[in-house]
Amino acid sequence: MHTYTGVPASTGIVVGPVEQIDHGTTGLHRIVCDPFRERALYDVAVVLAKDELRRLSQRAKGPDADILLFQIALLEDESFTNEIGDYIAAGAGGAAAVERAEQIFAGRLKNVDDEYIRERSVDVCDVCRRVVDILDGRPRRRLHLKRPSILVADRFFPSDLFSLDRRMVLGLASDQDSTVSHAAIMARSMGIPAVVQLGGGTAAMAVGHRAILDADNGTLIVEPDGAQIAQADCKIALSRLHGQKPDPVAALPCLTKDGTAFRLMPTCNISDSDVPHTRGAAGIGLVRTETAILYDQSDEVQTTRLRELLKSAEGVPVLLRTCDTRADDDAPWAGETQDRLRGNRLFKPQIRALLRAATDGDLRVVFPMIKDVADWDRCVEEVNTCRDELLAEGCETGPMMLGCVVDMPSAAVMAGDMMEHGAQLMAVDIEDLTRYTLGLVQNPTAAVNQLTNPAVLRLVSGILEQAQADADSLKAQAQQECDAMTAAAAQKRTQTEADCKAMVERAEQEVQQRWQAFDHKANELLDQYRSTDGLPSEET
Repeated sequence: MHTYTGVPASTGIVVGPVEQIDHGTTGLHRIVCDPFRERALYDVAVVLAKDELRRLSQRAKGPDADILLFQIALLEDESFTNEIGDYIAAGAGGAAAVERAEQIFAGRLKNVDDEYIRERSVDVCDVCRRVVDILDGRPRRRLHLKRPSILVADRFFPSDLFSLDRRMVLGLASDQDSTVSHAAIMARSMGIPAVVQLGGGTAAMAVGHRAILDADNGTLIVEPDGAQIAQADCKIALSRLHGQKPDPVAALPCLTKDGTAFRLMPTCNISDSDVPHTRGAAGIGLVRTETAILYDQSDEVQTTRLRELLKSAEGVPVLLRTCDTRADDDAPWAGETQDRLRGNRLFKPQIRALLRAATDGDLRVVFPMIKDVADWDRCVEEVNTCRDELLAEGCETGPMMLGCVVDMPSAAVMAGDMMEHGAQLMAVDIEDLTRYTLGLVQNPTAAVNQLTNPAVLRLVSGILEQAQADADSLKAQAQQECDAMTAAAAQKRTQTEADCKAMVERAEQEVQQRWQAFDHKANELLDQYRSTDGLPSEET
């Protein structure tokens, strides 16, 4: 029996056999050819790697799909490709050049102060290892679990977990991963226990044995005795009987360290098969929609999916970003999007689906890559055109709050003008805004280190000031309208009182006139009656 202690990443306790994800050893028996052939082999390997990642992304969901799309974008990144190409031109083999680029780009992320950003270096390592495996002729084999098992690894790569049957995964144990690694995040989302930072060599020693993974206490017990297994089974039974303990953090207010309140909302892709639940959040913070084009989703599929999202939101807002029709980062959907726009600014089938689904909830839509007011006006015009077409076809449409993604400096500067033209939302994409502001368009990883650059912060402050000014203007306008309505109501009330008084006076005059006429007629009849010696005439 051996007990290894690490850091709990996702609570729970399980008992089962241990299986290892082995990334193997690279660099054996390599033969370096001339630079032209090495570069050609590298280009082919990239094509194959991107194809594998696209197939994986079709099965991935939410943030998992985003990671795979990020890996595809990295393979198409100009600075990444140039780094590898220069080293190949200097005489290095393609695999060695990719490994060197892996060290450089992953090293940049590892030097970031933020722990979450540091852990994203694993994504760089993952995609580079995929290309190296292809160049070395070592296909990445999918791990087929024949029985529910505890998975161990020196470090989990994102793609290690995407291809697994998650029903067969009891828990995760890692030598090096942290509590904000992809493996830890996935374990928490799956509701399975995970322990990280167990130390070097633990994974190799545990494989093939039966173990207890106690993530409540952060331990991995290899080859436990009967008493320990019985105790663990008792804990598992009690957990199932009473249910999992509620996460105490979930009940706390969302506050920054200085006490500033903020809203925490989940994100997803429109192509995800699972519908995210808000679980008390203020809404669904961002629905990405580029995969609707990448996977060729029809209008009906998009409409159905959007209605599912709105139903899941249970009345809270759902914020959706339309397709990025001006993507300049070689994203896998960029070329396909341009082909389907047919001269339009927006993807027309998507707008039609949004308008039809908006009847089912609070749908809010933002347009990315808006450069100026004219661009904004064109988007709004196309939305109105789609609405008119649907109404002419007899289709019901719902109201949508419209806004724009502030991802370029020009949009930040012109935010106030766009608000004057009807923009009701300003969603700041801080990473893209940093890239375009500081000239880091071809080096997205470098932008992560510059999010608090003074130039970027000044642009964000300007957006907030313009929004506050717009709010003050609207408040003043609303107050003026309220004052005008109050004055009009008072005037109308005064006029109504005068009209009523005049009507009463006219009625009194009419009654008086009728009474006088009646009195005159009565006197005439009385005189006539007297003149006939008491005998009334036929007229009388």
